[in-house]
Amino acid sequence: MNQTVAPPSAPPQPMAQAIEMLDLMMRLADLLTNETELVRAGHVRDIAALQREKLRLSLLYRDRIKQLDAGGAKIVALPPPLRAQIVAASSRLAEVAALNERTLRVGRAATRTLLDMIVASVKSRLKPPTRYNMRRQTTGYAQAPALAIDRRL
Repeated sequence: MNQTVAPPSAPPQPMAQAIEMLDLMMRLADLLTNETELVRAGHVRDIAALQREKLRLSLLYRDRIKQLDAGGAKIVALPPPLRAQIVAASSRLAEVAALNERTLRVGRAATRTLLDMIVASVKSRLKPPTRYNMRRQTTGYAQAPALAIDRRL
C-alpha cells in the first residue's frame, strides 16, 4: 500500500495572519465593550459568563502577536486598506481595554468601600454598651459571631 504523508502545514501567509488578527482584535474589543456596559449598568453577575471568553481571546491575541513578531510580519507590507483597518482596530482595542480596566477598578473599589462600611456597621452594633457592676467595674463583652464576606467581583 502506498500511503502519502501530508507535508507539514506551512505557516499562514502574512495577509491571512493579518486578517485573522483583525478579526480577533474586533471580537476582543466588542467583548470588552459589552463587559464595560454590563458593569456600568450594574449587571455585575452577568459578566461572569464573559470571563472565560475574555481570557481565551486575550491569550489567543497574545499568541498571535508573538507569531507575527516571530514571522517577521510587517504592517507596512500589507495593502493600505487592510493596514488602515488594523491600525483602527488596534486603536479601538487599546481604548476599550483602558476603559474596561478603569471601570472594573472603580467598581472593585466601590464594592470594597461598601463592604467595609457594612462590616464597620455590623461591628459597631455587636459591641454592647459598657456596663458597670456594683463595684464600678466594667462587664465583659459578648463574643462576636463569625462573619464571611465574598469580595470577588
